[in-house]
Amino acid sequence: MAGLTVKAVNTLVRERLLAVIKEVRTASGWKVLVVDQHAVRVISSACKMGEIIEEGVTLVEKLEIERQPDRAVEALYLMAPTESNIDRLLQDFPDPSNAKYAYAHVYFTTHLPNNLLSKLKHNPFLVSKVRTMRELHLQFLAVERLSYTLDLADALHNLF
Repeated sequence: MAGLTVKAVNTLVRERLLAVIKEVRTASGWKVLVVDQHAVRVISSACKMGEIIEEGVTLVEKLEIERQPDRAVEALYLMAPTESNIDRLLQDFPDPSNAKYAYAHVYFTTHLPNNLLSKLKHNPFLVSKVRTMRELHLQFLAVERLSYTLDLADALHNLF
């Protein structure tokens, strides 16, 4: 297999994350990145803060904490598709007068179950504010060039 090149796992994840951030185009060119705890770990394993800022991110905020509204900017949400994360997203866009951001670009780290998708669809205001919704399939941490971890706390115990 002469000439076959293998890219590093962490390089592939970094390129994928930066491409996602870059593809979210806003009128101002700037956006807020809202992340859950898992997404913070995925990003930290592959990217540097400077790389994220270069792609137009002005602020990185944690989904789990109370955030100040900024209706002038669009938000890029990167999160695991959990019931609590979906509830927080719904709380960010309850109605036109209380929305936290101008629009939402929602990226899930793994598959969004149908019951949670239905929950999102039942909020017509949120649906009108979502510009992008995708699954990225990044449910792992790229720890080194040729290795990753699924970050399962009791994996060894469960296997043996």
